[in-house]
Amino acid sequence: MQLSEKLEAAMEQQLQDQNAVTIIKRGWQYYAEGLVNSANAGGHDNIYGVVQGSDLYAVILDAGHFRYSSCTCPYPGFCKHMAAVYFLYIQQESGHEQAERAYFRLLGLRAASSAVKPLPERPAQEHKPAPDDTADAAEWLAWMEEAHGETWRKCRHSLHALQPVLSSLKGLARDWPKPLQRLHWSTVIVFVLEQAEKGITTVDSFSRYYHEMSFIRMAEPWVEHLNTLISELEPERMTPEEEAWTDTVVAHVKSRASSGEQQLFDWGYMYLALCEKLSENRVWYERELGSLLKLAEDEEGLTDTGFLHTAVGMLYFFDKRDELALEHFARSGFERSQRVMYPCAAQRMEEENWELVELWMAFLFERVYKVKNARTVGPFVTLCRRADLDRPELPVWTEYMTRLLPHSYSELSDHWLEQKRYDEWADLQLLIGTKPEDVGASALREIGKQAPRALMPLYHHSVEAAIQTRNRQGYRTAVKQLKKLEKLYKTDKDSARWDRYIAGLVHKHQRLRAFQEELWKGKIVT
Repeated sequence: MQLSEKLEAAMEQQLQDQNAVTIIKRGWQYYAEGLVNSANAGGHDNIYGVVQGSDLYAVILDAGHFRYSSCTCPYPGFCKHMAAVYFLYIQQESGHEQAERAYFRLLGLRAASSAVKPLPERPAQEHKPAPDDTADAAEWLAWMEEAHGETWRKCRHSLHALQPVLSSLKGLARDWPKPLQRLHWSTVIVFVLEQAEKGITTVDSFSRYYHEMSFIRMAEPWVEHLNTLISELEPERMTPEEEAWTDTVVAHVKSRASSGEQQLFDWGYMYLALCEKLSENRVWYERELGSLLKLAEDEEGLTDTGFLHTAVGMLYFFDKRDELALEHFARSGFERSQRVMYPCAAQRMEEENWELVELWMAFLFERVYKVKNARTVGPFVTLCRRADLDRPELPVWTEYMTRLLPHSYSELSDHWLEQKRYDEWADLQLLIGTKPEDVGASALREIGKQAPRALMPLYHHSVEAAIQTRNRQGYRTAVKQLKKLEKLYKTDKDSARWDRYIAGLVHKHQRLRAFQEELWKGKIVT
């Protein structure tokens, strides 16, 4: 990808508008000394680059809107690193002479070749030529490590340095047969993700969280593409060479997943995605399960037993041996394995295998109840709501949701409202202490029309709470609520009951003169 001539002209005009001759000259010096590691055009008319100064600095030049350009160096605004990246970009696209011309245009001078020293040649690193489609995965991984294994050093602030590596490596297999191409591209993505894992280790602990979020967001398309490639594999039609390649990739990913180290990406999830697809080949499935069970027999010395039991549990799940799956999930650590267990229960619901659904939900509830936090309760109650829709005759789903209160309140309230179980909904609001004004207006209107009696206790409670404030504002609030309550009694066509209620209320609080005045002002009593 490269910028159009029009955008290059716009970029130079904006650089020149900075009126910073010293910065332009220092940028040229950086370029001439070979301190710019990379300069590549990306999407949205941007140029991305990495410069080696007192530290590694990531540069973004926006040709369309220069004010959005940035550099990770401490200098505010336009800096020498930006200028240096632009010169290298021009050199890569059109040669050193054109870069020199751009330099003099920015200074408002004519280019004079003798005035500037040519860019020194960087010492060429000799690498073996890339393997071809007859090489196996191990050979490719070794070659990629030799040719690009230091790219992570340029990723201290951004993963932009990895994008051209990914593109160029994938391009080496563009003419390969599709099945082998998928395996090659999968291997390339795994290699690039490993480079990102190394890159994050150079970030200081203070800013690590922000860089992790940035790295993960940029790598999302790569991970998504890997999952797509995995889904397109055809395990039962693989040649022996393709099977061997697959085994190498699986072993590589599994090694990452079981390392127990803090990592950017969920390698365990990638491994399980591979397992789910490759389990279509029964021979592969039995072999992989056997190897995992053998490891499980002797956990001593393993760095991550939780991953091991999660993997065994998922392989048993793929084979519909759910009881054995749950035995291993019980040993995997719920906080970590819950992410894959909720989809297991959901899949059994899709299959309408309710005997297994009840087994999964009982297992999950036991663990969710012990933890009771948003991360665990939310997904579990979502499953309960779905089960209650499909099998409402089973009371266990409601029992689970009510026992998880107050953490399940929001989900349970919405569920009962959607199911028009208004009496249960109203009881829940009273239990939690919800005021009518805390409930959405649309919900109040709906229930007021469909089941006005369900709302009456909620308003009764609200009126009493307002009166107990023993101040004028509270009494006014009570009167407002009484007016709404009166409408509910009228909708329910029970005016006699309303009259008895008001008479009792007036008598009960007859000594509160301010309250009696507000009742009169609000025309509740005459």
